[in-house]
Amino acid sequence: DVHREFSQKDNSTTKKPDYAFRAKVDIKFKETFFVEAKAPWVKLTDKDPIYQAKRYAFSSHGKTPIVILTDFQELRVFNGLEKPIYDNPLQGLISDLDITYTSYLEKWDMIWNLFSKEAVYSGSISNLAGTISKNTKTLDQEFLEDISNWRKVLAKHIALRNQELKTNELNEAVQRIIDRLIFLRNLEDREIEAEGTLLSYTNINQGVYQHLIPLFRNLDDDYNGLLFKQHFSEELSIDDKVIKDLIKQMCYPLSPYQFDEIEPEILGRIYERFLGSKIRLTDGHTAKVEEKPEVRHSGGVYYTPQYIVDHIVKDTIWPKIDGKSPEEISKLTICDPACGSGSFLIGAYDFLLQYHKNWYASIPQTNQKKYKSDFYINSDNEIKLTLKKRSEILKNNLFGVDIDREATEVAIMSLYLKLLDDGFDKGQSELFMKGHILPDMTDNVKCGNSLIGSNYYNDKDMSLFSDEELRKVNTFDWNKKFPLIFNQKKGFDVIIGNPPYIFTREILTEDEKRYFNDNYIFTQFKLNTYILFIEKSMKIINDHGKIGFIVPNNWLTLEYNSLMRKSIIENKAIEKIILFNYQVFDQASVDTAICILTRSKSNTLEIWKKNTIEDETLVTNNPIENKNNPRKEIIL
Repeated sequence: DVHREFSQKDNSTTKKPDYAFRAKVDIKFKETFFVEAKAPWVKLTDKDPIYQAKRYAFSSHGKTPIVILTDFQELRVFNGLEKPIYDNPLQGLISDLDITYTSYLEKWDMIWNLFSKEAVYSGSISNLAGTISKNTKTLDQEFLEDISNWRKVLAKHIALRNQELKTNELNEAVQRIIDRLIFLRNLEDREIEAEGTLLSYTNINQGVYQHLIPLFRNLDDDYNGLLFKQHFSEELSIDDKVIKDLIKQMCYPLSPYQFDEIEPEILGRIYERFLGSKIRLTDGHTAKVEEKPEVRHSGGVYYTPQYIVDHIVKDTIWPKIDGKSPEEISKLTICDPACGSGSFLIGAYDFLLQYHKNWYASIPQTNQKKYKSDFYINSDNEIKLTLKKRSEILKNNLFGVDIDREATEVAIMSLYLKLLDDGFDKGQSELFMKGHILPDMTDNVKCGNSLIGSNYYNDKDMSLFSDEELRKVNTFDWNKKFPLIFNQKKGFDVIIGNPPYIFTREILTEDEKRYFNDNYIFTQFKLNTYILFIEKSMKIINDHGKIGFIVPNNWLTLEYNSLMRKSIIENKAIEKIILFNYQVFDQASVDTAICILTRSKSNTLEIWKKNTIEDETLVTNNPIENKNNPRKEIIL
């Protein structure tokens, strides 16, 4: 399948390559390589066309690393695994594939064996790209370094110029400014907002940041999301040089990133590590960025691999939606109680979007008229959901909670970017959705402590707690924060995620330890936070709800988890266990398992073992009541 980018703009620095060659994998198209076709008078040795092409390949995070530049007189093939450098046009050039038309006949077999349909399906592109060397940084590593540096510079300057700010305010303000600029760059590269909008503000001589505020107000009017709502950060004093430098580093030509090609899933993983650190103010009101205590105790931040997210999403959500109509699915509620930057919510959202596309494609044409406001068929004859339908799915089905306010902001931003993945016509949308291009997700993704309710303060004198202590505990009452879900459905239909694995003795106060001992059952001997999340999740799903977590597998064997193990087995609350015989998380020595739990009493238990990502073996699929195979033996 060859996809032509019809929205391209002449002389654009950020437009997509002219052609994306895509292979169909299952029900989705997967981009394999790009082709940028230039007019014959454009020199293919010039820095600009080469840099533009390589930026796009690099921003695919290794998924589409090969890009071809051609004007039909020449063919130049580049490997975009490495961060492109504007002043090094030979970087990544594959010399054997730097040829003119006079050599096409001589080298035809080589060209065919790399770029024909049969060759691509046989893996020729990945073989050509090879693997990135240990010394070469990947997209996520490069972007993490850049965004961390932007935060460091901005935090130090804002702390110096705005002495009245408290630590939590500084963290929130810096996050909001960076998120706004990154989101706007995404809108530009998606051709939703005009290219160069943000960069044009670097031409202002004085008061650059204050000139940006009216732009933020206009974006708030158009999009009605969280990011551009009026915020105290707009009143801060920021020097022109600082904000200009920040903007320039996000824009062409200094930026190596094509933001619309960076998948929201990848951006979320980058933010996951980014949010493992916080800004701290010294006594002299100097900003320092330090690793969070809980991250330090757990040995770092380890984002969940995409295939794990996909596995859990499919095992929990598919049984809930299989064969159902969009109207029925609109009532489904999915929650991640420790959502972080939103990787599981994005995975669930993508799964729902794909299901809807397939459902609309499968119904008879006579029925399609009923759903004309839900989808359309594009020029490539693909089903695409309208912005309105994508927004409805996001608002109706997805919920999340995290104790870190900055994480919830990133989760919402990542979901917005996923919503915009298929693009839309802004002018047409404004006719029908003025002020509502983006759904307000502040009622869906909330900041709070998933494990501690307001009864934490029962019999306590509230005046004894400082504002900082109240913020740290950040109590959260599920039934009050999500009243419709708990009043109408008695809980969520699906809970998914990768809860933190931290021994509570390392991070909790004595008051918090007493609270968990008084309010949770599975608090014997050593206590790890993932155990608390499992118990809490069993309380906030409804009677037919499902839970899908990846957690340490030691809850299956260790003595201090025997109470939870006994309760889950006796209540037939477990449907499936997937044991990993390898380390799922890079640089983290923890043996893990996916566990699918239910409140509706499962009569069978599947146990799978994975020796590699591709290799999965069913160990047992026994009835839990089988007397010849006691439950304890099955689960162990």
